[in-house]
Amino acid sequence: MNWLSKYKNKLGVRFNTFEMLFKLAYERNLKNTIETGTARGKEKFYYLKPRINWKDGMSTVLFAEYNKDINGLFWSCDIDNKNIYNASNFIKNLNYKVNFVVSDSHDFLRNCSMIIDILYLDSLDGNMPKANEHQLIEAQLASINMNDNGLIILDDKGSKTELSIPFLKSKGWKIILENEQQVLFSK
Repeated sequence: MNWLSKYKNKLGVRFNTFEMLFKLAYERNLKNTIETGTARGKEKFYYLKPRINWKDGMSTVLFAEYNKDINGLFWSCDIDNKNIYNASNFIKNLNYKVNFVVSDSHDFLRNCSMIIDILYLDSLDGNMPKANEHQLIEAQLASINMNDNGLIILDDKGSKTELSIPFLKSKGWKIILENEQQVLFSK
C-alpha cells in the first residue's frame, strides 16, 4: 500500500478515510470495486483540458491504482459522458484498467449482478435537489449485492448522507471512521 503515501498531501481530510479503506481492503482481499460519480477534475478555461482536482478527492485515480495493485475489477459509473472522458484521461498514462460506464447510477446498480466488495457513493453534488434521496436509492440498490465483509464509503457527508447513513445502520453496517467529508462503513 506504499502507493497511497504519494497522495497524502493532495487528499487533505480525505486521506485518513482512504488510508483506512485501503488498509482493510488489502487485509480482506477485496477485489470488486464500484464507484458512482467518477472523478471529473476541474476546468479553468474552456479551451484547456480538465485538470486533476484533489479537493474533490479524485477517487477514480485511487481506486484504479488499488485495483491494478491487487488485480481487481473496478467499475466507475457517471451519467455524464464528459466526466467519464475526463477521468479516463486522468489515468490513461498510468496503465490502469477501469471499466467506465456512462449511465444513471440507479440503473447501473439495479442491473449489477456481481458481488460488490468496495462501494463508493459520490454521484450528484450535495447541493443538488434530491441528492439525499438519490444516494439512499444507490445504497438500497447496492446493498443487495454487497459482500458482508465489504466496505462502503460515502462522500459529501452532511450534504447528501442524511438518509443513507440511517439506512446502512439499519442493515447492520457500522461507521468505523468518519470526518467532515466522508463516512466509512463495515459490518
